[in-house]
Amino acid sequence: MSERLPPPDPSRFPGLAADPRWVREVPAGTALFRVFRAGGAHPAEWFEFREFGPLDARFDPHPEPTGEHPGCGVMYAVLESAGPPEAGPEDALDSAFAACLLEVFQQHRIIRRGAGSPTLVAFETTRVLRLLDLSDSDWVAVAGGNAAIASGERAPARAWARAIRAAYPGLDGILSASSIVPTARVAALWAPAADALPRHPLALLGLDREELSAVIDAVAERYGYVLL
Repeated sequence: MSERLPPPDPSRFPGLAADPRWVREVPAGTALFRVFRAGGAHPAEWFEFREFGPLDARFDPHPEPTGEHPGCGVMYAVLESAGPPEAGPEDALDSAFAACLLEVFQQHRIIRRGAGSPTLVAFETTRVLRLLDLSDSDWVAVAGGNAAIASGERAPARAWARAIRAAYPGLDGILSASSIVPTARVAALWAPAADALPRHPLALLGLDREELSAVIDAVAERYGYVLL
């Protein structure tokens, strides 16, 4: 039987000063990658925090019911890893770009390179990000939760995200292992992180660009995703 995540009990949330390992300080200049939809019914900008929610994402901090919540946004991004997209198909299988593809298209395991104009963006942070570390520290266990927060059902994890956001308003978001690629680290950035984004990204490429084809083909073949 898979582990179930209990409801959050904020009275068990410890003060973050008690253990410096609970907050990951991601240095300024760290590269983050995300794939977003620049077209379709709900087009977005690369720097935009989604204020409509909560949706089905794991760490949406929006209060219920689902709707527009100004000032309560979220942006999901993968931290830079060893193999950048330009390193070649084999090296890039371990890259943040590969993790982005697997995360974004995991529901149907179909990578649609044209529908909704999916776009890769890479950008470097302009200041230190302070993220609650859910996968490389024991904060979850101390707070009364378990590893299902990063890999189990998403609705209970969203309840924890709301409670964490309320308990620690000074944090920029959450850092956790990807549920698809456990070695990758996914940042759920919340509204306080907006001022850590640069004016211009390092790269902004539609997934239909030829220079991304080799990496996308390699990811689809290795992980059994259909490529359209």
